[in-house]
Amino acid sequence: MLSFTLDTNCVIDVDEHRPGEPSVRSLADAHADGAADVAVVAIMASEKQRGGGTLDNFGIFKQRLDLLRLGQLGLCLPLCYFDISYWDHCLWSGPVEKELDLRIHQIFFTDIKPDYREFCDEKGLPSSPVIWDKTRHIWRNAKCDVQAIWSHVNARRDVFVSNDKNFHDHAAELVALGAGRIETPATGAALR
Repeated sequence: MLSFTLDTNCVIDVDEHRPGEPSVRSLADAHADGAADVAVVAIMASEKQRGGGTLDNFGIFKQRLDLLRLGQLGLCLPLCYFDISYWDHCLWSGPVEKELDLRIHQIFFTDIKPDYREFCDEKGLPSSPVIWDKTRHIWRNAKCDVQAIWSHVNARRDVFVSNDKNFHDHAAELVALGAGRIETPATGAALR
């Protein structure tokens, strides 16, 4: 049985009834039927929300998944990052996990410092207290993308499902790091 990891955009496809919705639903149905192991990236709860803010707690994210009928799917947990991840829904890291995080960041974002303090220093911003304004959200969004694929690779899952061009543009490099396959919702659903 293949394991699939749905990225943030897959859940948005369902929420906004975008073209990828039927394929995402097909994968969720395969999970419910025991024909596939499907999980959602938990870092999605840390993404900037439609209203511009962030979620106060992970329970709000779980409620959203339940409302979208995706609550039965597993979760791929990210690394623990202060003021980004949720305490009970992240993993502590060691040198190996941090190295993978850095390698993925360097593949995706050569123009964004991987360390928050270094990013703020480069932009001339104070790094403390953490105030998520428009500029700092650039770093946060990059970290969420990195942690989406990191959580998939760390969990040793087979297929990362996304319609985000950035993941597909770097598929060969991500596969070399252990990402398995990078597929769109449609091509991923065809594999189940």
